[in-house]
Amino acid sequence: MRKTLIVAGMIFLSQIISAQTKLENTYKVEVGLQGISVGTEIPISDKFLADVNLGWGGITDFWSNGISYEWSNNSNSIFARAQVRYYLNRERRSEKGHSLKNNSGTFLAFQSKFLFSGTEYYSPQVGKSWLNEIQFGQQLPLGNHFIFRYYAGVGNASDLDYNQNKVYPALGFALGFAF
Repeated sequence: MRKTLIVAGMIFLSQIISAQTKLENTYKVEVGLQGISVGTEIPISDKFLADVNLGWGGITDFWSNGISYEWSNNSNSIFARAQVRYYLNRERRSEKGHSLKNNSGTFLAFQSKFLFSGTEYYSPQVGKSWLNEIQFGQQLPLGNHFIFRYYAGVGNASDLDYNQNKVYPALGFALGFAF
């Protein structure tokens, strides 16, 4: 009888812990280095999450020594961004008593971003861009509805109109409001 109660207790406890570490489907508005966006975070499994956004931000300018990012009146674009995150430590966060609200945790991610238009303000002109990044980062809750996310990694940018490619260091952060 005692073994049965211990096994039943362990199953019950594992279900509670599992329920606490489940990722949440959220809708959000974010502002950060990449621009202003509206999106959703969709759980794929207990450890994988898809983050899909549509927004407005700066452009990626390719030049002979590298690339640059500029967001101003003369250089802006609508973008679509999709990210798949693999969370590394949600169980450990839960054990330490840290909040799991708003899909908090440390993650590895692949992000793809498409900029729909460039600008003719520059010489040479800037075309449509496609950026792909591998990231290591963390998403943290700031209260019940606010999110802070930061990451570092490496990316590959492609100017689709002018056939240029560059590898770059990827750094970023975003502050968001989750509904």
